[in-house]
Amino acid sequence: MFANHRKKRSAKLSIAPLLDMIFILLIFFVVSTTFSKLPGVKINKPEARHVESLSPNNILIGVTEDGRYFINETMYSLDELNKKVALKFSMNPKLSVVIVADKLSKLKYTIAIMDMSKDIGILDISIAEEKIK
Repeated sequence: MFANHRKKRSAKLSIAPLLDMIFILLIFFVVSTTFSKLPGVKINKPEARHVESLSPNNILIGVTEDGRYFINETMYSLDELNKKVALKFSMNPKLSVVIVADKLSKLKYTIAIMDMSKDIGILDISIAEEKIK
């Protein structure tokens, strides 16, 4: 007899503002992110006309102009570097060494890494360079 004839309101959630916020956050993270092989270490690689891609099983060893050795941001002496690379080689026998030497560094620093790698048993040794544009 007494029927309730009120219309029921249903709540609607608009996802347009949510999508706007997601895109703004995505743009923020893309713009604020930087990508670097050796962050914190400035190395000017020599230039070459013929550049090849490398296998994913490699370890990058940076050599600065004054003869400091780096893996990522961590500086190592030659003895510490030898232990670190030997440990990585024991876990992955397909490991190759990529030397990222500054173009003004002395050749003796690069040769020291090559000799160390061969003593460990790593025969796949490469030197990184910039492609001439």
